[in-house]
Amino acid sequence: MIVRLTVVLLALLASADQLGATTLNELIEGARKEGTLRGQWGQASFGGSEGFKEIVANMNKKYKLDLKGQYTPGPDMQALMLRIIQEGAAGQPASTDVYLGNAQAMLDGLNGKALKQMTYNQFIQDKPASEGKFNPIAADGTHVAVATAVVGVQYNTNAVKGNDIPKRIDDVLNPKWKGKIASTPYAAGMREFATPDFLGREKMVDFTRKLSKQIAGLMRCGEVERITSGEFIMLAFTCGGNDVNVAKRTGAPVGHTVMEEGTVLHMRYAAVPKNSRSPNAGALMIHYLMSAEGQELLWRIDGLDLHLFPGSQTKRELDIVRAAKGKIIINSPAWLASFKDYTAIQKELEGILRQK
Repeated sequence: MIVRLTVVLLALLASADQLGATTLNELIEGARKEGTLRGQWGQASFGGSEGFKEIVANMNKKYKLDLKGQYTPGPDMQALMLRIIQEGAAGQPASTDVYLGNAQAMLDGLNGKALKQMTYNQFIQDKPASEGKFNPIAADGTHVAVATAVVGVQYNTNAVKGNDIPKRIDDVLNPKWKGKIASTPYAAGMREFATPDFLGREKMVDFTRKLSKQIAGLMRCGEVERITSGEFIMLAFTCGGNDVNVAKRTGAPVGHTVMEEGTVLHMRYAAVPKNSRSPNAGALMIHYLMSAEGQELLWRIDGLDLHLFPGSQTKRELDIVRAAKGKIIINSPAWLASFKDYTAIQKELEGILRQK
């Protein structure tokens, strides 16, 4: 009997340690003891180093803390998650105390059991509405959707005007664009369009083969200067138009258009790695990003916010798609997991593009 009670007690203690703080005050005090918040993501995402610095400064002011911020530029979202998984398997601390990335990377983290369960539902005060089966706060407490990016086509407004602006997916195959446009090395947009819920694999494989003969090269999402400079006059397709939102404020000649067939919402997720050295500070950053001021900051530094919040800037773009009766799909780890061939299809499309 004593042995059985001991086992139950140890299990409860392990569970409590896994879930961590259950109230905002506990989270703040935990972050205060940790003292440092490490962040790592690409310089083109979430405002890069300057965005991180501002986030930490605002957190210190809002929560009356003195956190020291340490930012390191990182690789793309999926590569960074792979690094976190490998660090955990090797018993090493995570490179970042809080992970920010896309649905595919989040699914990789879930499959790799790399994400710490937190009681986000208890301490996040500004809870956004759900949409259909999609709940931005994961039921198991592993991740939270903090922002929305709308997939479409990015273009140089000096070179692409009026009726030349693509309206449908096949418009980017116009012979006049041959050798002038780009795509991404990871088949952004097309990998989701290839799912049965959208256009399907057969149509998108055929489209990608045609596109590979059109493009002059490949570029990463967020490299908007390669469009504004005229190196490429179009990017098909984007990871979302958020970088365009930021660039347009400076008068840069760049635009973003969503296809009439519809769009995929590239959700941006946040999570705390199991091997984070400052899990409370990491979770507190997620709490901040889900606040009204956090959402305003995300819009200012990276041109995106969560479309499920009332007054969201991103929601306005989606209202246009809905008015045109276009299909809107939310890219979530659960949605991706429902397609057993998703990863294989993405690699197939990437291979076609990289042959160029």
